[in-house]
Amino acid sequence: MPQNKRESLIYSVMMCFLMVLWMSMYNVTLHMGHLGLDTVQEGWLGFPIAFLYAFLFDCFL
Repeated sequence: MPQNKRESLIYSVMMCFLMVLWMSMYNVTLHMGHLGLDTVQEGWLGFPIAFLYAFLFDCFL
């Protein structure tokens, strides 16, 4: 677990990145019905907005 502010920021960025990426790919795969290159492409399109939203909520709430 993070011991200071710098470690906490790094931990938050890594956790938000990985969790948002995983859930974006998972949700797109469920909606499209398969996992393929087009699924990854669609997941990456929504990733920046979802990451920003999750990171801001993690930091301020």
